[in-house]
Formats: sequence, structure tokens, C-alpha cells
Amino acid sequence: MGDGPEKLRKVRRRPDLDTMYTINTDGSRNFLHPADVKGRWQRFKSIVWLLLIAVYVVMPWIRVDGRPLIHLDLPGRAAHLFGQTFTNQDFYLVFFLVSGMGFFLFVLTSLLGRVWCGFVCPQTVFMEGVVRRIERAIEGPRNRRIRRNLGPWTGDKVLRKGATQLSILLVSYIIAHVFLSYFIPVRELLEVVRSHPAAHKSAFFWSMFWTGVMYFNYAWFREQTCLIVCPYGRLQSTLIDDDTVIIGYDEKRGEPRAKGVDEGGDCIDCFRCVEVCPTGIDIRNGLQLECVGCSNCIDACDDIMDRVEKPRGLLRYDSTRGFETGKRRLLRPRVFIYLVMGIIGLAVFGVRAGQREPFQANALRARGMPFILEETTIRNLYGLHVQN
Repeated sequence: MGDGPEKLRKVRRRPDLDTMYTINTDGSRNFLHPADVKGRWQRFKSIVWLLLIAVYVVMPWIRVDGRPLIHLDLPGRAAHLFGQTFTNQDFYLVFFLVSGMGFFLFVLTSLLGRVWCGFVCPQTVFMEGVVRRIERAIEGPRNRRIRRNLGPWTGDKVLRKGATQLSILLVSYIIAHVFLSYFIPVRELLEVVRSHPAAHKSAFFWSMFWTGVMYFNYAWFREQTCLIVCPYGRLQSTLIDDDTVIIGYDEKRGEPRAKGVDEGGDCIDCFRCVEVCPTGIDIRNGLQLECVGCSNCIDACDDIMDRVEKPRGLLRYDSTRGFETGKRRLLRPRVFIYLVMGIIGLAVFGVRAGQREPFQANALRARGMPFILEETTIRNLYGLHVQN
């Protein structure tokens, strides 16, 4: 983040459909500074994020029949889930569980677009719900952050940037250790943390590895995780149709755009919807791969509409058909197909998991020679496999 008017020009560049706004024309990174926004959707997201973070942190502490509620025991090749124990022999059930959950996610996407990304995805929950808020608290609002980044390195800049990075590192450290508590029972993990790293080299390595991955993600990579790494956004072109509820711009009402309140359409081209976007798009250009359905632009636009005394809903949740004709249909053939496939996957998982025997003993003939002849005795070799 260098200095100078050239950098300022890049910051003010407007998003388009031909280029990625987070990458400058010279190939350098255009770091986004989303503005803070308030509104009904932000309040709803804050409640959802708080609940999700609480569940993430608390679940490793809950025990059922003396075991953690969720414990993935890799050395023991077993998974203890909600009072049930699954061994490596049950691994095939993962296919039905994941496929069933995946098809239900397809149902959700077909109905409501990328609501998963904007409201419950872990990347969004921690990036927007924790890291961005820490950054705003330490470095101030958007315009102040941009001016500070373009200015020279001063004591205040060093102090604030250093505090931000240390805070992100601490958050990454905590998130990584909570993640490890799903693999190492939390009480054992606390003992490991208090011990010397040499005494638990494997746990220390993985804790530092995931801390580094989280820190790189939240401190630098950020929205690029959604734009480049995550494949889910690329699936929306096949999962979304004209009846899917998405975040869109009411072009009939908004155009032509005009700065004057009493001129043209309702859109005053204030650029506020772009300033609050965590992926740097202009939603008025239509649905784009970068849109994660976070609803920031809706709250920002509603606030502007209130100020200019015009009706809310210029940006809103609606389908493409709804924007064009005012009508939409939620239940379509694809929704039923995804729903049936999801039910089949979860039903197979549930039935097979319920039919599992708590104890199994299998006697299998050993590999190699079928028997050994010792004088007048024939000895057969078997392997006994006991699973409890």
C-alpha cells in the first residue's frame, strides 16, 4: 500500500464487469476498505454470527457419555459424534452424509442464492464479524484508513498498524486452537498448551501451522479466498436461475442515475453500495461471481433512500424475474430434484448408522498358505478382527 496520487487514482477506480476490482491494472493488489454500515440485515447477521461463534467455541467442551460431543480421533482412526462412535470401517458413510448435506445446500442456493456465503460461511463469520470490526475499532472508519495508508509512516500509523496485526494474529491463534480442540479433547489441549512445545511436537506444529494459515487469510488474502479459492461461487451459474432470490438492483426504478434528487431515477449514483461491499463490486452491474450475498449494499442503499426521502428497496432481495415482471416462483423442478437427492443421502446415512452393531467380531482366513501340515496335524490360520 504505497503513497502518491497514482495510488489514490486506483482506490477511486470504479468496478466493472471486465476486470476484477481487487486487482489493479498493473497487476498489483487493490486492498479493499469496506465502509461500516448499519441496518436491519446487519443486526440480523450480528446475531447469527454471535450464535455460530458461540457454538464453535462451546461444542468441544460438551461431553456425552464421557466423550466430547465431537471428537475426530485421527490416531485412533475413529470419530465420536453426538454419543456415537464411528471407526474407519464406517468411513463410507461420509459419502452419504456429505452428499446429502451438499444437495440441501443446492436447495438453499436454488431458493435464496448465496445466503450461505453471506450469513453462515466461516470465512464470512470471522472475517466480517470479527477481523473487520477489530480493524475499524483500531484504525477508524474507511476514509480515515485510506488516508492513513496513502500517507507517510508516522508513529500513529506504526502503532495502529502494529496493534491491528497483533490483534489479527491473536484471533488467528485462538481460532486455530479451537479448531484443534475438535481433534484433541479440549482438556488435553489445555495441558498441551501449558507444556513445553518439545513435549508435544505434533500438536505444536499443527497449532502453529493453522495459526499461520488463518493469519495469512485474515491479514492479507481476505476476500480473495472467496474469489479465487472457494469453488462454491463458480457453481452459482448452474444452481441459480431467473426465479432464485438474489440481491439485485431495480433498474426500472433507479435509471437513469442522477446526482440530483429530483432528476432522473431514484439512484443518485452515490457509490455507497460499492463502498460497503466486502468484495468490491457494483451490484448495479448485475449478479456477479464476486457477490457473496452479504446484504451490506441493501442496508447502505436503504439508508440513502431514507435520507433523500424515497422508498426503500432500490437494492433488495428478489429474483431476476421478480425485478422484471414483479412475479417469481420458488418451487421449481430443480428444487425438488435437489431435495430428493439430499433426503436420499441423509436417509441412507441415518439408516446405515442406526443399523451399526456396537460390537463386531470377524474371523478371516489368513493370507498365504491355506493350511500347515505338522506330522499328523493340519493347522489352519485365521485372523480375528474385533471391533468395539
